[in-house]
This record gives sequence, C-alpha cells and structure tokens, in this order.
Amino acid sequence: MARAKRKTKAKPKKKTAAKTRKGAKVWTAAHVATLRKMYKTSTNKSIARVLRRTVGSVAAKARSLKLRKPKVRKAAKKTAKRRVAKKRPAKRRTAKRKTARRKPAKRKAKARKRPKARSRKER
Repeated sequence: MARAKRKTKAKPKKKTAAKTRKGAKVWTAAHVATLRKMYKTSTNKSIARVLRRTVGSVAAKARSLKLRKPKVRKAAKKTAKRRVAKKRPAKRRTAKRKTARRKPAKRKAKARKRPKARSRKER
C-alpha cells in the first residue's frame, strides 16, 4: 500500500524589515526629500557634502528610489565645440627644432673602496 502525498498550500513568508549595517545612518524623510530635489541638478559629491554622507551611499539611495540624472545631448556639445573652433585663429606650423641633449653629470669617484667581506673558511 503506497501512501498518497498530501497537497499542502505554501505558507506565505513573513515580511521582515530590511537589515541595516551596525552603526549606519538612517535615511530620514527630510534627507530623502533633499536628495530628490537636488539629484537632477547637482553632482553626487555636492549632495553628499550637504547630507554629510558618502558619495556611494547617495548613489545607492538614488538607485533604490529609481532617480535618474537627465542625459546630456551629444549633438549640443559638438556644435558648441565647432563654434569655439571657428573663432580661434589658425596656428602656424613650424618645423620642430632639435635640441641639444645634456650630457649626464659625471659622478665623483668614491674616496676609498671597502674591502670585500671574507668568508669563515678564508679566515
């Protein structure tokens, strides 16, 4: 006689609070609000200074809040470079001059030479 397996329903797992590192600073609502305001316009380094946190913690919190910095258009950068390049006068190309190499300074001869250490067998 074979035993029939009972079908049991899976028990839902209890939600536990996120584990934090011992001694870690807790993100307050005010800190999160400041981060949300400043993130798009400021660098992570400047935000970290204001909140007195590390750059890594600011980046990690922004990632968890799904914040993103706006992408800079590359085309705008190229046109700006072109405009600046047109205003500058062209440089003259000249032949490279060969410069004379300096001779290395001669080292002074040692005043006296030390005798070689003798092994025990030679003594």
